[in-house]
Amino acid sequence: MAGGYDEMSRRSYPDYRGGPPEARARRDLLRQVMERHGFTVEPNEWWHFNYKDWQQYPILAIAFSSLRL
Repeated sequence: MAGGYDEMSRRSYPDYRGGPPEARARRDLLRQVMERHGFTVEPNEWWHFNYKDWQQYPILAIAFSSLRL
């Protein structure tokens, strides 16, 4: 992508038009697929998606090692 890891600048916006065309195309494809399945993108972070009613669920402090996958 155009910006560095977790960079907080205009380059991190979902609609940023700079950077390599291939990176923009992949970012836009990701957004299309996520939105098709009910997610919304954060306005300042192309990589940050929320699912529909996420605010109704509490934040949990669970270690990944305790999960049975």
